[in-house]
Amino acid sequence: MWTDRETDEDCLGFGSYVKVLADICVERSIAPLTLGVFGSWGSGKSSLMKMLQQHVESTVDSHKFKTLWFNAWRYEGKEEAQVALIHSILNKFQENRTLSDDAKNVLKRLKDGASVIKLAKFIGKSAMTLTPDLAGLLDCFRDESEKLAATMESFEKDFEEFLKMLEVEGIVVFIDDLDRCQSSKVVEIFETIKLFLNTPKCTFVIGADPDKIEHAIGDTYRVVDLKRTDFTKDYLEKIIQLPFRIPEQQLSDIACYVGMLVMKRFVTDEAWQTLLQERVSLIGKGEKIGDAFNEWVIQHPTGMMDKKVDAPLKQLQRTLPYVSILAHGLKGNPRQIKRFLNIVGMRERLAEHNKLSVDSDVLIKLAVLEYAWPEFFGQLVETFDPSSGVSTLVVEVLKAHREQTKEPDSPWVRVALESPGLADFLAADPCLDEGFHLGPYLFLAQTSLVSQKGGGVTTLEQLAKSFATRISSEDRVRADAAARQAAKAEPAVVAAVVRLLTPKLFTPDGGKVQTHVLTGLATICREHPKHYEEVLAAIEQLPSRPRSAVSFVAATIIQSAEKVGAKLSDGLKERFVSASPIAQSLVKRGAKERK
Repeated sequence: MWTDRETDEDCLGFGSYVKVLADICVERSIAPLTLGVFGSWGSGKSSLMKMLQQHVESTVDSHKFKTLWFNAWRYEGKEEAQVALIHSILNKFQENRTLSDDAKNVLKRLKDGASVIKLAKFIGKSAMTLTPDLAGLLDCFRDESEKLAATMESFEKDFEEFLKMLEVEGIVVFIDDLDRCQSSKVVEIFETIKLFLNTPKCTFVIGADPDKIEHAIGDTYRVVDLKRTDFTKDYLEKIIQLPFRIPEQQLSDIACYVGMLVMKRFVTDEAWQTLLQERVSLIGKGEKIGDAFNEWVIQHPTGMMDKKVDAPLKQLQRTLPYVSILAHGLKGNPRQIKRFLNIVGMRERLAEHNKLSVDSDVLIKLAVLEYAWPEFFGQLVETFDPSSGVSTLVVEVLKAHREQTKEPDSPWVRVALESPGLADFLAADPCLDEGFHLGPYLFLAQTSLVSQKGGGVTTLEQLAKSFATRISSEDRVRADAAARQAAKAEPAVVAAVVRLLTPKLFTPDGGKVQTHVLTGLATICREHPKHYEEVLAAIEQLPSRPRSAVSFVAATIIQSAEKVGAKLSDGLKERFVSASPIAQSLVKRGAKERK
């Protein structure tokens, strides 16, 4: 399993970015500075910042240059976020130092000032200039107004004097998880940063999703006028002088990242450091990166924990072929890729613990399908036939794909065929309609099903309603699969499904839904013959239409009911059989066979 925490190990090729950004962070000629490390959730912002902090610490004098990691999310829901950040910065300079009396006095003034500043709820109200709204503060805090004004004026001077006393050349403050905070906290942190931005020795590095930060700014200042949408961008640009957006991972980067994650499970610490150093040469292999990893394993047998190369080679062979599809489904997001591999690993353990016979390749393939095509995966689950062990939808899609059917009668099949790469993925080995019973895999998927909705216990009535809704849908594949599943349900559910379906026979729709409902009732009655009489009573109220699908299906139900001894009303059989030439031919064929 792989941890979701940030790491300072470069599996994503951040090294070149880190070196450049680290140089910027310690360059005093451009300070004060706020650097924004931008990217979406899970893109590696925290890991890049950890590597950046480590690189800065390795290149500067720790007595003259300090770094500080501040997790803003830790103070979510608390009032002291501003004070906590200020105190964290001030306390960083006290580490391993004996302060002079003068320095202690200045430090006390700064900390006292922090306690006053926490009342300044109106700091930053004038967002375009980023100047405190002191008038608002005077109105709200009359007793503290003079003290607050003096504090705001003296804080910058005291802080610069404090750093000079300690002979400190600079500090880099890393603020992580800001985009997880509620809007007001985001702005509070920005307001606090503003206190230090006139001090040339301060650099802030903020990791965040810029879209979420802009939303937080707009939410706090209630920017609802579309003409003022530039307000949030202007505000952010005044705080973040230098934005750096993490580039999107390319296919070769993702393949190398997945290979590195797999390898870490099997190599010694020493071999892992060697592998990290050789990442550039591995990724240079491009599409042959799988072969490059295989060669590396064979060339470093002593680097394997158990001294065997079979396990990592097998895992690489199973995982790397799906990288391109993972890249599509997970959008190259490193955290999502880790999450995917952890889910697969958990399911493998669950299968072993529950003594389930599963094929590892099928397990991975279904997990990829679940992530890359979640809507189709949900439909696969819905159309799963417990008796045969296959998904009716998968069977129909593959059949249409092989036969190059242009206009399948099922909307679900049609959409699946139009989804880029899906049909080819289903047909590739291991093919999901060739002898694999999907039951164990779907059982394991229930533990973390991406497309699963809701929760709690499903009542028998809810289950019956679900079956009835699906059977009466316009999609034939969906309706047929639901009918087979309903037929295997317990008697109380079956009875409820029949009760719910019979009224749907009289909903005018051109015959498609009527046909699906009758076909579903036929499937159910074959397993539960006692419901024939109820279904026949409904059919008797239907008009017989020559050559219609409804008449044909009704005729087959009537004939099946007759075979098991169900009582037919006078003329019912003749009325529907005569309306369907196909049914007539089947009756004649049956008569000949009986002779």
